[in-house]
Amino acid sequence: MDYVRFQHLFQAEGLRLGQAAVTDMDAPVPSCPGWTVADVVRHSVLMYTGAAAQLRPDRHPAAGDARPAAGSATKGDLLDTYTRAHAALVTEMARRDPLDPIDGKELDPGVAEGVDGDGPDRGTAGFLFRRMAREAAVHRADIEMAVGTPGPLDAQQALDGIDEVLGVLLPAHYDGGTRDGASGRTIGVHSNRHHWRLTMQRSGVTMSRDQGFADAAVSGEPAELLLYLWGRRPGTVVSQTGDRTVLAAFRRRLAASMV
Repeated sequence: MDYVRFQHLFQAEGLRLGQAAVTDMDAPVPSCPGWTVADVVRHSVLMYTGAAAQLRPDRHPAAGDARPAAGSATKGDLLDTYTRAHAALVTEMARRDPLDPIDGKELDPGVAEGVDGDGPDRGTAGFLFRRMAREAAVHRADIEMAVGTPGPLDAQQALDGIDEVLGVLLPAHYDGGTRDGASGRTIGVHSNRHHWRLTMQRSGVTMSRDQGFADAAVSGEPAELLLYLWGRRPGTVVSQTGDRTVLAAFRRRLAASMV
């Protein structure tokens, strides 16, 4: 995927998120237990505002930067804050060369051992473009599932999102000291002729892109598989083979790595 596409996806997904949220700000969000639509919107404001600050060379918030509305503020105030935060990040993305370095460890996680990432280089503006496009898409799906029927996710973005989940987010938060059903085991993930093979070692996650042996495997269409890996969809939307206890432990580890 190219950088312009990341920007366009963020803009489109962010707009759709706001449009869906208007339907019912008080609706509970099943994919985010304990959260309402308003909580997802507030979380998104924080993410967008932080990202916009990261893209500014001086790393300081701009005058008039949007901030999450206080709990006592009206739902309309929160939606207005969201709209301004989204627009501000779109503007900052357009101002920066995607190859520009940025200094922000919270937006620059590690990468799985043994594999070269297909996405933007870590520590660059383009890496942040990718992260924000994914955040907007997944949280848009959260809200649409809460208020109605979720619309489709871009298949190419979903495949890139699977790669990000497995090659970036999981190793960034990996705890090699955890002992569970996935420890020392190998898991295969497959979608549309794309393959990821991960081994959960004490030293970290080792990943390859071949179809070799796996103790358990999961496969599905890109969008459904991405949402499954993010814990947004049940296991019934994908095909599971091998040791189900390994897959259950693997999914719990993924949940702990979600940003």
